[in-house]
Amino acid sequence: MAKYNCITLKVKNGELEGFDKLRPPVQKILRNGNVIYIYKGTNSKKIYIGQTKQFTVRNKQHYNGKEEKFNTAEFDQVFILISVYFNGSALDDVESQLITYFIADNPNSKKQLVHYDDDDIINRTNGNSVNEYRGREKIALEVVLPFWEKELYPNEWVSTATLEELRNRALVKYSPIKEITIQQMKILQEIVSNPDKCFVINGDAGTGKTVLLTHLVAKLLKEKPNQQIAVVLQPNWIKTAKDIFRVYGMNNSNLQLATSTQLINADKNYDVVIVDESHKLSRKFPKQMASFNKVYKGRFVEDENHLEALKKLGRQIVLMYDVLQAIRPANMTRVQFNEATKDFEKRYLTTQFRIQAPAGKNYTSEDFVNGIKYLLYKDTGLLEQTNFNPEFDRAVFQDSDADAYFGYFEIEPLKNLIDWVEEDRNFNPEHINRVLGGLVEPWKQADGKDLSITHWHEGNIKRRWNSTQENWIYSEDADAEEQIGSVFAVQGIDLNKVGVLVGNDLQVDAKGRLYGNSRNFHNINGKFSSDDESPENSQEFTLFVLNIYYILMTRGIDGIRLGFWKNDAFKKYMKEILEIKSVLWS
Repeated sequence: MAKYNCITLKVKNGELEGFDKLRPPVQKILRNGNVIYIYKGTNSKKIYIGQTKQFTVRNKQHYNGKEEKFNTAEFDQVFILISVYFNGSALDDVESQLITYFIADNPNSKKQLVHYDDDDIINRTNGNSVNEYRGREKIALEVVLPFWEKELYPNEWVSTATLEELRNRALVKYSPIKEITIQQMKILQEIVSNPDKCFVINGDAGTGKTVLLTHLVAKLLKEKPNQQIAVVLQPNWIKTAKDIFRVYGMNNSNLQLATSTQLINADKNYDVVIVDESHKLSRKFPKQMASFNKVYKGRFVEDENHLEALKKLGRQIVLMYDVLQAIRPANMTRVQFNEATKDFEKRYLTTQFRIQAPAGKNYTSEDFVNGIKYLLYKDTGLLEQTNFNPEFDRAVFQDSDADAYFGYFEIEPLKNLIDWVEEDRNFNPEHINRVLGGLVEPWKQADGKDLSITHWHEGNIKRRWNSTQENWIYSEDADAEEQIGSVFAVQGIDLNKVGVLVGNDLQVDAKGRLYGNSRNFHNINGKFSSDDESPENSQEFTLFVLNIYYILMTRGIDGIRLGFWKNDAFKKYMKEILEIKSVLWS
């Protein structure tokens, strides 16, 4: 039995044609019931999505001559969705989902074709947590999905056949429209309400820092349109961010998207500077791209790092931060970061969004993240600086099911990881899967231009490193899906299934502790000079290596498999620490 019904009416001069011929219960719910409605203009191609408890009244309000959208859009049809599940919370959620999906369905249009009441969506200060109301999963499976795939698509209201295909797009994952958690909402409100306070938003990988960023930008642009806003991004995410802000109608001359180097060199003042991946901000350090060190001039000449310079550019600074994601000596040290932010408000995101434990399992995504953190950092002293829960369920690492979230391969790591991600793609063509690797095979930046240069070799298999770091996931290279991804190409990126080659740059010492071996690490700017190998720097290098594998191991939404690249020692260590008693995967 369907859990929803659809009503389609023609609209002419604001009048609902055929309304009087509808059955009495249908008329009743349109006059006094919870509904989602979608107007469409056959000629204009425009869409308007909304929700209401009195559709007939709302329709008259839209056509009272005061709403510019309805004066010019030439809407001639309306699709009305009703469901037994609809209440206030569900209406908010379904409305925001459909707006996001419709926008992602037609991202390349030069005109804004999808309209909605952005006051209700972006400024929904009493918005509902994505986990707050019961039955949300049922609504997604029994209402939103069949409504899209069985009603909207066959009737040519949308061009994408499946929602799964849309869900993998960055336009959906980082949408500034979708519902956010109460925790995120409170942080968002606090930042906007306190323009004279600066904030550090701490969060593990996958806890929604970037989603919070897009919502923050949307809210600022809406509520404070005259403010100058700068968003500092990593190069591999700038194009995606520009697409997101463009498609959601957030193009604005007051909004600047740039790297930290670009922003400091421009030397312009802003009301708000928001920094994504602030753990990667640079400090004065000889071994890095020369451009990073050239910013220290003029009023920045005495600064020791990019954050000190950025603080001079913004009245309010908001930093998205994860202590476990600094990956090179040129990144700001933890001491420098703590000193630069000693007067900042500190807030913490704790809900895991990226990783999805398979249905029917007792373990959770939080169990996996806590287990990986314990595996890598238990002897470093860093766990206490994160949202670590030592009571994680090790069952996530001991599950022998073929579709378990976690697994590993004992032999032929490259072949088996490739076969695993490619098999999944056969069943789920919309999935974005990749094999990633630690920095254990030599490479040069120029190699990316030459398809004949390969870096990873096993038997007859030859694969090369990612050809580019910027927008690699959507690279147009013929072999893009076959390339082995480095941390520089995937930091901050969501993937569906991930194979990770753990190399011999991560080793185990005589006391059973992990350490980084610089001789097996092939990124010249990722390690200290040979004449600067103090015990402190050796420990810092170990943390960089651990952070790289932490990032790689937390990219996968639907699953991860490890392969051990010339590194049986780590495999043995992993089995002992996570109490894996037997060989579960071949």
